[in-house]
Amino acid sequence: MGGTIEAAEVRHHGHGPANRRRRVVRTSAPLLVRHPPGRVRGAVLVLHGAAGLDEPVENCCRTLASCGYVTVAPLFYYETGGHTFGQDKAEAAFAALALSDLEADLAGALDYLGTRLGMPRHRVAAAGFGSAAHLAELASVDLAAALGPAPPPWPGTPGFDPHAPDRLVLPAGPSAADDLVRFLDAGLSCGPASSP
Repeated sequence: MGGTIEAAEVRHHGHGPANRRRRVVRTSAPLLVRHPPGRVRGAVLVLHGAAGLDEPVENCCRTLASCGYVTVAPLFYYETGGHTFGQDKAEAAFAALALSDLEADLAGALDYLGTRLGMPRHRVAAAGFGSAAHLAELASVDLAAALGPAPPPWPGTPGFDPHAPDRLVLPAGPSAADDLVRFLDAGLSCGPASSP
């Protein structure tokens, strides 16, 4: 499973041979994890879109954490150094990611929530930006939201059903976080909340 990024880290690089962009070990994406300052109400798998783990995604994670939700955001572009992309290159970069690798990244994030944090699956939701809304369906969680949904670039990806009662579609933007929190509060409200 990939590592987690919970605070600023200093990394020292060795002088061994470079892997020249070849995948040496299959692993899942590193995770950006944000914990709430107080009582934990649930968890949200936050899935960045084609632009990468950019400011809107990080702001969403911060907002959700401040409202009591542990957020876990897989860094899908970890093999390319985690770059964010401008509009001209973003769609091609996202489409180049293999769906099987993205499924492994989702499984790793869900495993982290369940195994490391003890979060029961019925207390986990997913929120996908752009075409990552369709990845929320692959996560197989009961509650999912699409922020500024876009068509998926991967053939065979399940569609995001905006008409299902456990699904929410929101326009991308700063005000979407408030509506997302209300949706999560209503959908994840059953069952006891845990302490940090």
